[in-house]
Amino acid sequence: MIFKRKQKVAPDGERIWNEQLPDDIPVVEGRRLLVLDEPTYPRSWNAERFFPMLPGTAELTRVLPAGEVRTWFTHTSWTP
Repeated sequence: MIFKRKQKVAPDGERIWNEQLPDDIPVVEGRRLLVLDEPTYPRSWNAERFFPMLPGTAELTRVLPAGEVRTWFTHTSWTP
């Protein structure tokens, strides 16, 4: 579950660094919940693939209705 902003943070507002593992993303109601927020400062880096034979994919399975978004936001330190 990702709410569209930019910098990765946990639901409580704690930053999730790029070097961290997916297991570092907190589980909320059985799902890993990540908030993307505006970055606090500009950053850039050279992106390299660690596993070149493993394709990266992302799939949008559905768009959440506004009521469900509000429900998920109750688990964060943000308000929509």
